[in-house]
Amino acid sequence: MPKTDNLYSAIPADLPDELFETLEQTDGFRLERIVSRGHVTPESAWYDQPLTEWVVLLQGEASLRFEQESEPRRLAPGDWLRIPPHCRHRVEWTSTQPEAVWLALHYPEPVRTETLESE
Repeated sequence: MPKTDNLYSAIPADLPDELFETLEQTDGFRLERIVSRGHVTPESAWYDQPLTEWVVLLQGEASLRFEQESEPRRLAPGDWLRIPPHCRHRVEWTSTQPEAVWLALHYPEPVRTETLESE
């Protein structure tokens, strides 16, 4: 019988670092839960990921900054975005009460091919 779990359970009371937990993974994708409690990306660092990331904020609030944008984007529960590969971004702020709970799906960009119709 499959195990039932909850995205809001098993969050440690002491969270010195952001929590990244892989929930499911195959050759084609990785699904993870991220818990941020006031955590931010270090000042001079940027995430620069080789895969597409689709992320949704389930709880709490956060601000993300993209390198090519002058102002951070404020996120509330239910807000989601698709971050293309190598789109440099950083977490500028996350709430502490409640903590920010994210669900992130990482996957490769699909290979696009054009088909020609027979004449």
